[in-house]
Amino acid sequence: MRQIIEQLPSYLADQIAAGEVVERPASVVKELLENALDSGATQIEILVEEGGEKSIVIADNGSGIPKEELLLAVSRHATSKIKSGADLASVSTLGFRGEALASISSVSRFEVVSRHESEAAAWKLSSEGEGKWGEPQPTAGKVGTRITVNDLFFNTPARKKFLRTAKTEFSQIDQLVKRVMLSRPEVGFKLVHNQKVVRQVFAVTDEVSLQKRLTQLMGTSFVQQSLAIEFEAQDIKLLGWVGLPTFNRSQTDMQYIFVNGRIVRDRLLSYAVKQAYADVLYHGRHPAYLIFIKMPHDLVDVNVHPAKYEVRFANGRWVYDFLRRSVREAVAKPVVSETGTGAPLESVVHGLPENSHSMQSGFGLNSAGIFNQNQNIQESMSFQTPVESLQNYSNTASFSAGDSYNSALADVIQQRRQGNDIASSLGVAEDVADYNGVQAADMPMLGFAKAQLHGVFILAENSQGLVLVDMHAAHERVVYERFKQQWQNDRLISQPLLVPMAMTFEQSQISVWENHRALFEKLGFELESLGPEQLKVTAVPVLLAKSDIPGLVNDMIADLAVAGQTQQVEERINEILSTMACHGSVRANRQLTISEMNALLREMEVTERSDQCNHGRPTWVQLSMEQLDSLFMRGQ
Repeated sequence: MRQIIEQLPSYLADQIAAGEVVERPASVVKELLENALDSGATQIEILVEEGGEKSIVIADNGSGIPKEELLLAVSRHATSKIKSGADLASVSTLGFRGEALASISSVSRFEVVSRHESEAAAWKLSSEGEGKWGEPQPTAGKVGTRITVNDLFFNTPARKKFLRTAKTEFSQIDQLVKRVMLSRPEVGFKLVHNQKVVRQVFAVTDEVSLQKRLTQLMGTSFVQQSLAIEFEAQDIKLLGWVGLPTFNRSQTDMQYIFVNGRIVRDRLLSYAVKQAYADVLYHGRHPAYLIFIKMPHDLVDVNVHPAKYEVRFANGRWVYDFLRRSVREAVAKPVVSETGTGAPLESVVHGLPENSHSMQSGFGLNSAGIFNQNQNIQESMSFQTPVESLQNYSNTASFSAGDSYNSALADVIQQRRQGNDIASSLGVAEDVADYNGVQAADMPMLGFAKAQLHGVFILAENSQGLVLVDMHAAHERVVYERFKQQWQNDRLISQPLLVPMAMTFEQSQISVWENHRALFEKLGFELESLGPEQLKVTAVPVLLAKSDIPGLVNDMIADLAVAGQTQQVEERINEILSTMACHGSVRANRQLTISEMNALLREMEVTERSDQCNHGRPTWVQLSMEQLDSLFMRGQ
């Protein structure tokens, strides 16, 4: 039987449209908060009852809505934020679709009270969810807007039955409001649930109030164990805070990225940060960060998803590169950089590890001066140098790549010994019987060695107090970074496969390979096409000759499909070099002289990522004099 095409009633069309933007109470809060922020509000209150199902009230002190525009404001596709297609291509506001109020009012008992800054009185407009509006009525009210949403989904029971408990729904609202609070430090917020204040933050006016707000929202541990970052290139600026690798999480619950003040969930950006931490985190652990990206509005498309969580960049690959390199540079800085600045932290050891994977400790890096790296460097250390370690390790039968790697490695070693040996020794500081005469301003960051404890830890004195170093973990990182530097200075040597390997792919995967064939060749892979859905692998990098080649190639193609580049080869090689470094570094119970200990401390101060070993554990901790005093109750 033929069904007749009819125009939907406006209220029903609004309810259908509401399904795109009003999924749950948190969706209502998001849309109304964005409108409040777009109005220029500097103070916003969010009042919630029973998880938002009973009532949601958003009140702001923004510019307000004039009486003659109130009815337009609650109509579909009515907005003050875009006028033309050109405006849509360069959206600078959080909201712009003109659907929020119409959609929300269609599935709730809705009331808006607003007073424009040019008017002497406020005006009220209300609806019972059927798209019927009367004339605005005068009422008392301050400049700004107050929107009340009662009985959400009362007229759409099919939607209402999918709501969770009030506790669960409010948890979603709470997390959303927290993200908005992080995104706009210049705005004060108050969140109330069932007449109880849950969160309240005041507008940031200076560094002190900024730190207080960050502590409220991110926690003391994050503030103490994070690095402030600020990078700029071309038309993009990156700033915020990234957690130290030792401050890591089992979940991705402390990862926030904002693009032009907008909360985003972008796989490309998240993947870029993940790659930046790839060499300093345990597998399965996640970094913590709060990152703000600012760029011209016409270079980012926010009109991708109805809820506006997703964005698309005009040059996504460049943004990915910039973000990954910037964060990687921040977390890789050595204890003392060339400019003499350490990480901006004041934290010290707070106690035992939170669990087996993360330390609730920080590294006091308040650089008062720089130790002259050329001072008192005289002779080679008695334990193995990186090149010697690598050579000895390559001669063992345990290396998975086999004899084919040894010949290639021999070439690398020979090149290094012909005059460009960047890692032939660590150097040893001259034994000094008494460092008491060294002024605080001249004290190196990790101080001077005093003793070795049980052949495992180095005890050193610096201007702040006591430094405790895990000598194997620290030397392992130093050796590992030298290995990586050596390998990066040499091309990836390919090894032909005795039996070429045929692999089957989907056509889309074949297309990715074709578009990045030059990159595969640069990384040491030689592949040929066998047909529309098959590739033949004829050569691979020597170091990876006995790796899982099919899995590796698949992972590389997957990375290239998402980000336009891949770090799979680098990661696999780094895993091998890390194992070499572990075998080649000074072992536990090895007795070191004071000179050898000091030489290791000096190397740590100038080696990237030396705060963590190759497995993500801390290599050293700082105990201040105040902490030492408290252990013995001195001054109490």
